[in-house]
Amino acid sequence: MIHRRHVLGAGAAAAIIPARARADTAVRFGSVGGLTDAGLYLAEDQGFFAKAGLSVKMLRMPSAPALLTALATGQLDVAGISVTPGLFSAITQGVQIRIVGDKQSVRPGFSATRLVVRTGFPAGIEAQQVAALKGKPVAISSKAASVAMVLRNYLAGFGMNLADVHVVELPYPSMVPALGSGAVEAAIVLEPFLSQAIQMGIAQPLNDLAAASGGTATEGSTSVPLVYSEVFARDRSTAQGFMDAYLQGVRLYNDAFLRGIDKDKIIGILASRAKLDEAIIRNGFPAGLDPNGRVSMPFLEQCQDFFIQQHYLQAPIDLKQLVDPSFAAASVTRLGEYQLG
Repeated sequence: MIHRRHVLGAGAAAAIIPARARADTAVRFGSVGGLTDAGLYLAEDQGFFAKAGLSVKMLRMPSAPALLTALATGQLDVAGISVTPGLFSAITQGVQIRIVGDKQSVRPGFSATRLVVRTGFPAGIEAQQVAALKGKPVAISSKAASVAMVLRNYLAGFGMNLADVHVVELPYPSMVPALGSGAVEAAIVLEPFLSQAIQMGIAQPLNDLAAASGGTATEGSTSVPLVYSEVFARDRSTAQGFMDAYLQGVRLYNDAFLRGIDKDKIIGILASRAKLDEAIIRNGFPAGLDPNGRVSMPFLEQCQDFFIQQHYLQAPIDLKQLVDPSFAAASVTRLGEYQLG
């Protein structure tokens, strides 16, 4: 699978110390797609998975429930799954999964999921525009997901709540035409659809949602964790090799978009892998991908509380049953701590 084994950027050179798994071990990875798969794309392109003895097959599925089901039934080994009630209830239902790292997070300057308003929406300062959303349709990917909590937090900053707007559930690709036709007035959109809507003149950004998510400069809020099946996690050599390789890819991404190291080359790789015009990536919004694989426990706790309040969950679980930071910690021991600050 891997054709290029060179390393981009001096910052990455010292990081190539992957754990070895069995030769030619196949790993099935699933996600809904999008540019937040950048760490996977780069780890594959730069040969990090190959050097760990892994062959990664990337599969696309339409939703978090579909990904969770695929993990539980052995169709997937690893997945990037958005924070939904199903992640928490899986433990109580006996589904054996582990949140092992960060797949997408939000921190200042690194947010690939933003609130936009349609072009032509009444102008004004942010508070005036938010007030103008009262009673208007606002699209999000799911009411039973962390994005709904983030929208609630954002509106609360302006003295409003979810009941003050008409929340509409739409898949991300459908948000672009909905904004263009005026079917919705605002939406929380994910890259690359976010940049496509803005560059097409259909939407204008309103807020990066970093504050509403609780992200900080050195620790983002993990809206999409990296999740292992229990069977995969028990194969420690393979599971550790995957994490080592993945975080090396994530570090290349941060080198490019945080430090400007080999940025043009990285953009070229991502555009090729995601089958996108380079301008979409170059002029878009970089995702929060934690180079140390940290999972934001406060964000998960807040999500769990929100889901209980919304009656999607009956009772809280002990998050220590769900989150296993040992793989990411072992990778950081091998690769060294990556400094974001």
